[in-house]
Amino acid sequence: MSGVTHEALLARARELAPSIATRVEKTASLRRVPEESFEEFRASGLLRTFVPAAFGGHGLPLASVIETSREVSAVCGSSGWCLGICTLHNLMVNGFPEAAQEEVFGTFSDPVVCGVFMPGGQAVREPGGFRLSGAWNFASACDHSDYAILAALLLPKAGASPKGLASFLVRRADFSIEDNWFVAGLEGTGSKRVLVDDLFVPENWVMPLVEEKVPGGQPMVPTTRGLPTRSVATLGLAGVPLGIAKGALQAFQERLAGQLRASNFRGASGRVAAQLRLAESAAEVDAAELMVLRDCEEMEHKAAAGQEASLEERGRYRRDAAFAFHTCARAVARLLPAAGAHAIFHEGSLQRAMRDTQVLATHMVADWDMGRESYARALLDLPVEDPAF
Repeated sequence: MSGVTHEALLARARELAPSIATRVEKTASLRRVPEESFEEFRASGLLRTFVPAAFGGHGLPLASVIETSREVSAVCGSSGWCLGICTLHNLMVNGFPEAAQEEVFGTFSDPVVCGVFMPGGQAVREPGGFRLSGAWNFASACDHSDYAILAALLLPKAGASPKGLASFLVRRADFSIEDNWFVAGLEGTGSKRVLVDDLFVPENWVMPLVEEKVPGGQPMVPTTRGLPTRSVATLGLAGVPLGIAKGALQAFQERLAGQLRASNFRGASGRVAAQLRLAESAAEVDAAELMVLRDCEEMEHKAAAGQEASLEERGRYRRDAAFAFHTCARAVARLLPAAGAHAIFHEGSLQRAMRDTQVLATHMVADWDMGRESYARALLDLPVEDPAF
């Protein structure tokens, strides 16, 4: 064990934030996180948050990624997203067979792993493994990555119907990158398309993702370090919208305190409506953060006790992740009409927060309709068809 605590790692993320903030415009213009920012992530040990102790990692709880990515996202949403995604993907590697873990963690002390968990290709069964081909969009931080985790449909033979879904570990030398990342927000994440053509992947570099039936007919839920894998992949991302929203709240507060509204010559003390917008948005963001951190604590407690998360709990984790994304986007949007016309300029942090949270709101995790439906169906013991459940 490295001996690094959650509190120490969180302090490192806070110390890093001012440096990351100086590269916000560079990150946007490059359409990817600058190399120097990733070097700071490596040097700070943030990428080792979930690397197993056996490989010199910190082995910290799930809340660590939420809180560290929150601190970075408060100054740069794109950088915080890439930090959170890559940290989580190192946790996902823990769910692969030992051979895959040894490859990633034994080769690199601070590995960078991109990934796409919506199936973008097919994997045909062969002796000893699978033949993988496909194209995967939204591979955040792929330019910096040493490996990719790519989901694909499983085919028992070429031309057959899919019989399952799994993630595959792929070395950087075995995938190419197509630059198609021209977007309205989070433009600095470099979430480009990655391509794999006819690659053999050994079966011990494969992690099943679908629920399978085991003897007795009971469902088997994929787990990572004892935590439900899909819940990790959804809740673990919530630090990014929380951080962006907190940064927007701070910017709005500073703007309100120093702004004289020309239309009515009122300063902050006379602008009650703006004060109410600030208070309501802050309350929403605080509520979302408390829900997410509560869920993480519960998940870790149950995993430590060797207990599986119930359907209701998994439904709540799905609901709360979507709620955090949805609520943070709404909280930021509420601030803009009272921020004044200067808030619309590109160098302003408020308009960037607005664009970034609205783009986040299109993510599968942020689907509030699906999130609340999945929760309700779990409560009613009805079948749930949700790839993030």
